[in-house]
Parts: sequence; C-alpha cells; structure tokens
Amino acid sequence: MLADTLTAKERQSMEEKEEPEPEEDGEKGEHEVKERESEDEDQGEVLGEEEELEELRAQVLQLLLELEETRELSQRHEESFMELQGLLEEERLASAHQAESFTRQIQRLQAQLRSVQEEMNSLEEEKESELEEVQHELRVAQEEVLVLQQAAEESAAERENDIASLQEELCRLRVELQRLQATTAEYELEITTLRAEMSMKSFSVATAGNQAIIIIIIIIIIMLKQFSQVIGMFAACLHQCEGLRGELEELQRQYEQSQREQGALQLQLQNYFLLLFSPLHSPLSSPQNCTCPSEPPVLSIPFIGLIVIVALIWCWWEELAS
Repeated sequence: MLADTLTAKERQSMEEKEEPEPEEDGEKGEHEVKERESEDEDQGEVLGEEEELEELRAQVLQLLLELEETRELSQRHEESFMELQGLLEEERLASAHQAESFTRQIQRLQAQLRSVQEEMNSLEEEKESELEEVQHELRVAQEEVLVLQQAAEESAAERENDIASLQEELCRLRVELQRLQATTAEYELEITTLRAEMSMKSFSVATAGNQAIIIIIIIIIIMLKQFSQVIGMFAACLHQCEGLRGELEELQRQYEQSQREQGALQLQLQNYFLLLFSPLHSPLSSPQNCTCPSEPPVLSIPFIGLIVIVALIWCWWEELAS
C-alpha cells in the first residue's frame, strides 16, 4: 500500500514537470538550451529519486516481511503460551487431586496411629497387670522356697544330730557287743571245762555238780537273753539309721528340687521382664539382674508412623512447589 502511494506521487510530480508553460515564440528560442539543460537535470534528479524510491520500496518490503515473520512468531508464541497455560492448569488440578489424596492418606494414617497408640496403651496396661501378678507369684514362690529351705536346713540339722547320736549309740553298742561276745566266749569255755569235770567226777558228787551246772546254765540263759536283746537293739538302731539316711536323702532331693524351681521361677521372671519391656522401652530391653547381652533398640510403631507422615507431607510439599 505504501509503494502504491509513492508511485502515485511520483507520477503526479512527473506530469507537473512535463506540462509546458505558455511562452512566446521568441522566448522559446532563447530558452531552449536552458530548458534542455533543466530537463537533463530533472531527469537525473528523477532517476536519483527513483533509485531512492526503489531502495525505500525494498526496505519497506523487507520490513513487511519481517513484520509478517514477527506476527507468525508472536502467533506461535501465543499458541505455545496457551498450550503451556493449559498444561499448567492440568498440573494444578493434578496437584490439587494429589494433595487431596495425600490429605486423606495422612488422615487415615493418623487414625491408624491413634488406634495403634490405644492398642499399645492397652497392651502396656495388660503387661503391667501381668507383671504385677508374676511379681506376686514370684514373691510367694520365693517365700515358699525360703520356708522349704529353712525347713530342709532345720530337718537336715536335726537329722545330722540324730545320726551323730545314733552313731555314738552304735559305737557304744558295738563295744558292748564285743564285751558280750568276749563274756560269751568265757562262759562257753567255762561250760566246756565244767562238762569235762563232770564226766571225771563220781556219781557221789553228781548232785552238787548238777546244781552248780544248773545255776551256771541259768546264768548263761539270762546272759544270752540280754545278748539277744542287745542284738535286737543294735538291729533296730541300724534300721533307724537307714531310715534317717533315707529321710536325709529325700530332704536333700527336696532341697535341690526347690533350688531348681527357684531358678526356673527367676528365669521365667526375667523372660517376663524381657517380653514386657523390650518392645516398649528399648533402653530397658534387658533387666539389671540379667546377664544376657543387650540387644539394639527397636523402633516403636508410633515413631515409624510419625516418619511415614513426615515423608508424605514432604512429598506433597515437593509436588506443590514443582
């Protein structure tokens, strides 16, 4: 459009220049040379103007092309801007949906955490009650063990005293038995001697000798009865000693069994301590009286739930920031 305007102006100027002015014939002759020179100059100027116009036309065309390219580029930028705006809106909607899902997950995890905490509190109460019962049972068992131990010690002391007295009595009876055996041997020797004398003596002195023999036989019978009584007492003492030894062994077995039961109860109490305190309080995973090596602390369930919630919040924040 600008090129058409410039062309019209040029044509008008050339027509104005080409229009002849009315002159007289005389003046035409005089001014003929001047007109030709002026025409030549005008033609040179017109050629220069035409060249300038051509350059201006070329520049205008170049500017028009650049303007068209700029329009196309701006249109493409506008289209890409609209596309990016649509993508951004989609991302915002996706982020909003994701934030809602994260919020629901966090609420669900919080509800689970509360339920787990309630369960842990109930478990703590149950374990505390169980611990109290076990401690009561342990105290009762310890008291029973102490009573049994004292009774075993007292009975063992009594049995030891009885055994010592029986051993003394046994030694005394052995000495008495040896003395009686020696006396019996002497009596048997005397009886043999008397029998020999009786066979050698006459019938006249038989009556007196028979009386003496009867007396001696009566004495021997009495001594044999005493000896049999002593033997019976000795056998009874031996039987009583055997019974006391059996009772002592039985008491020792009961004492050892009570010791084993006490050790088993202590081990059971230590196991209860481990079961009660290892999942709740990791520093108290091993009791003070337990000699087993300490185990590493275990993460509790509330702490794990808190870590999961923090991780979900961080992911949600990263999604919103992006």
